[in-house]
Amino acid sequence: MSGDGNAGTDPSSPVTEGAERFPDWRAWPMVRLWERSLTARGWSLKTLRPLNLLARGNGDPLFALLEARGTDPDGRPMLPYVLVRGAAVVVVPECLNRDTGERKFLMVLQHRVGDGTWSLEFPAGMVENGGDPAAAALRELREETGLPDDVLAAATLEPLWTRGLTSSPGLTDEAVYFYGVSLTLADAVYRRLDGGLAGHEEEGEHIITALRTADEVMAGTGSVLPLLGLLLFQRRGA
Repeated sequence: MSGDGNAGTDPSSPVTEGAERFPDWRAWPMVRLWERSLTARGWSLKTLRPLNLLARGNGDPLFALLEARGTDPDGRPMLPYVLVRGAAVVVVPECLNRDTGERKFLMVLQHRVGDGTWSLEFPAGMVENGGDPAAAALRELREETGLPDDVLAAATLEPLWTRGLTSSPGLTDEAVYFYGVSLTLADAVYRRLDGGLAGHEEEGEHIITALRTADEVMAGTGSVLPLLGLLLFQRRGA
């Protein structure tokens, strides 16, 4: 999942500003989708005020921290703060070495500022501008693993759940879409994935790819999303 980075002139570098910098913030796709979902579920929004807005240097939105006033479907005052960031994706790639028959999951290792860990994860990222989650999943698989184009062209993503799953709905609207993909690789390509380098340095991504068994995933990750992704992948067809 893409890092935050620092403000700068590069289009990928985030800048933090208020409503003066982004007067059309309420038209951001993620904000419109969040408002629409609340209204459809019977909520009533009276006022909405930006506390902080984060966008890339090219203006593409990242996050919106908002103060919201209104009522829930039961007519009670709503909790006033929400972090709107839209949808995200997690991709669970299972790789088969066609020459040896070995089968492992392709994962990524990177330092995470939230808890300071060296984190073992599946490829993941944000769905930008209210776009297609499947397209975002394929993009992240390409960017975070360095898989060859011919392998990706033959890849078929399979949704692992019927909808996006929220992780912390008391604060944020983020819903995570999980996808699985099975890849058959030549021995040389397969082996290069264990200890390969990937990611975008300009976005603060310094990624090492890794091949892990299911047991190694369970023992080696400290994050909920990889564990949930693995369990959903294993329950396919159940």
